[in-house]
Amino acid sequence: MIDALKKLDKKFLIIAGCLIIIPILLIIFLAIIQGCSNKKINYSSYESKMIIAATNYFKKNDLLPKEESDVKKISLSELVEGKYIKSSEKLLKDDTCAGSVTVRRNGSSIDENEGGFLNYIVDLKCKDYSTTRLVDKLKENIVTEGPGLYKLENSYIFKGDSPKNYITFYGKNYRIMGIDSNGILKLIKVEPETTSRIWDNKFNTEVNYSYGKNIYKDSAILKYLISDYLNTKKINKISKEHIVAYDACIGKRKSNDLSINKNTDCSEVLEKQVISLISVSDYSMASLDPECKSIYSRSCNNYNYLYRVANSTWTTNAISDNTYEVLYISSGLARHDRANIYLGYNLVIYVDGNELYIEGSGTEKDPYVLK
Repeated sequence: MIDALKKLDKKFLIIAGCLIIIPILLIIFLAIIQGCSNKKINYSSYESKMIIAATNYFKKNDLLPKEESDVKKISLSELVEGKYIKSSEKLLKDDTCAGSVTVRRNGSSIDENEGGFLNYIVDLKCKDYSTTRLVDKLKENIVTEGPGLYKLENSYIFKGDSPKNYITFYGKNYRIMGIDSNGILKLIKVEPETTSRIWDNKFNTEVNYSYGKNIYKDSAILKYLISDYLNTKKINKISKEHIVAYDACIGKRKSNDLSINKNTDCSEVLEKQVISLISVSDYSMASLDPECKSIYSRSCNNYNYLYRVANSTWTTNAISDNTYEVLYISSGLARHDRANIYLGYNLVIYVDGNELYIEGSGTEKDPYVLK
């Protein structure tokens, strides 16, 4: 009898202990869960969450851009209201934030890309934080003398022998040539392509020989450029997501036209190009030498960073005097010759200046880096 009572007492104590301990453990567990759900994250993490939310929103509502360069935009408030993301007040403990996410379709003009790529760019502004865009970082250091970024009427251009315009673009080294009025950055690859190419070599009835035809949109060099773009060893898939289509300047000029005039080179354009070459005036415009007054002037080599980058390269421009000569840079000088000669070339691409800046000061050892 006594042993039976002892067993009952023991069971009672175990049950009573469980009734006390289990609720306590449950309270602790719920507290941990609540604490985790309310854990504050940093602004960079919130920007990443915004992109995920926007991706889900655009896909669910079938609102993704369909054509090359088409852009769609969604505000942070709309994403919060649609329950695609928690508010900044909940996740950041900051109720001052506003922002948006834009998505652009890039590369769909190249058929082999099967619709191109989608690039999402986030913008977040709070009381004590703001997204750092590369274009804003560049404009912090506008100069009026010496090497650096110069403001033109509605655009900006890097000039001089040592401007801080180096950028590492997804594994490849480029120099930023300038910023257009819409905040698009023009980049030129630092290293020229290892294989020399002809500009064109079609049979030309004007000379009754295969000197080529100086029509850029139907040229051999354009086909080579597209091939380079499609070559993932030269331009990988990640970088293609960020390359925006742009209108290449393919205007022709008289052989005796000495003007350093962008408008002349851009008198004709080839729309929505994802890869290109420099225009003939690009080279001269980068010089700070006051004696650089002609595209054919040797003084344009002075105080010019492009002398070390693109001193031997094809351009997109041709001569209007005939149907077979094109313009190129050789030893830092603009020249013109028949289109079927072999020459090196530097790839030119464009990116949206609203891309997020991570680090870098623009020097060769410390280039700009995008997120």
